[in-house]
Amino acid sequence: MNKLWRLGNRLSKWGGVPRKISRLLELMNHLICACSVSIDAEIGDGTVFYHRGIGCVVHPKAVIGKDCKIFQSVTIGSKWSKANCLGEAPHIGNNVMIGAGAVILGAISIGDNSIIGANAVVTHSVPANSLALGVPATIKKL
Repeated sequence: MNKLWRLGNRLSKWGGVPRKISRLLELMNHLICACSVSIDAEIGDGTVFYHRGIGCVVHPKAVIGKDCKIFQSVTIGSKWSKANCLGEAPHIGNNVMIGAGAVILGAISIGDNSIIGANAVVTHSVPANSLALGVPATIKKL
């Protein structure tokens, strides 16, 4: 998933025909890996989607830092409203671990070196070096 996405992401920035090819790569990634990671999302070097990113959804406006570890079935997206479901997306710092099934929604930030627990629902910003667990997520310092 990672190499196919990175190629599509680079091509998408050129526009025109490369943009169309990048969209095709995004769709292939969706079919092969059963995930929906937008080619327009910014994902830092060294970030890994474990288990081929199966079930992961990443919003086109999402920003994910370097060296993050993202497990299966993670959603990183905007909050939905009747008027618009393409609102602002989360900004995730460097060296963040996001556990399986976690949901991170809205115009929030996740600080560097934080951990988002499995199945946590995060709708508020998480400071650096913190642990977010539960539904809704409660935040604890590491």
